[in-house]
Amino acid sequence: MSRPAAPTRRLVLAGGLAAAGVAQGARAAPGIADASPWIAYESRLRARLADAGGGRFDGPAEREILDLTNAARAASGAPPLRWDEELAETARAHAADLAHRNYFEHLSPEAFDPSHRFWLLARRTIGSPSENLALHRGSGRADPAGLMRNWRGSPPHWRNLLKPGHTHAGFGLVRIGDSDYLAGLYARPVLTLPQPFPFRPSAREFAAALQAVPEAVEASTPQGGAWSRADGPPRVMQLSARRPLEGRAYERIGGPIFVTPA
Repeated sequence: MSRPAAPTRRLVLAGGLAAAGVAQGARAAPGIADASPWIAYESRLRARLADAGGGRFDGPAEREILDLTNAARAASGAPPLRWDEELAETARAHAADLAHRNYFEHLSPEAFDPSHRFWLLARRTIGSPSENLALHRGSGRADPAGLMRNWRGSPPHWRNLLKPGHTHAGFGLVRIGDSDYLAGLYARPVLTLPQPFPFRPSAREFAAALQAVPEAVEASTPQGGAWSRADGPPRVMQLSARRPLEGRAYERIGGPIFVTPA
């Protein structure tokens, strides 16, 4: 994903199983001068957490998928993943949106990607996840082992699941009609904020929230898009932090996206 510079931190298949690949599409996310698409999508995701897209969440199966994942990682020599509730919440929201709108892609119809979803819903974590998806459609319910076999049969999914650098994961499984929608998110968070950063803060809340942010965290335009200054001043911003790489290099990792006070 593209990583725009941050001047200052205060600136701020039908008939069986299917899997969606981990690669991203070419559609561009909405711009950042108009916050309304971001607000609408965040509201949609929150609504899907409340209604499971018209189906139901299978919490025990979600946890079993983590156990099966860690068994596979142990067999490959990778360290175990810890359950992360913010990753799980984001996975559930997307699985429910897939069920509700009857589509099966990493990109939403509005062109928001897995990281955008996480940065909209996860209010304390600096980190960028990768996503696996699976769909079962047909007679009978898909059990966790069957969904895992689907990912095992897809090299990109299996590499994503076994990636040694991941430390945390969360899963969302929605069962609706004759379909089962599974989303898995994997990440290595950079840091956890001391308190949730508000999505749509008032001017007073915004000032207080910034004061509570660690000095290593900066505010800039969101990652994952080619934003044009010609569109106007940004109303959508993002917290981010640096993750050291070998030598003196580093990568910038995104965190909570927020709408600046009008």
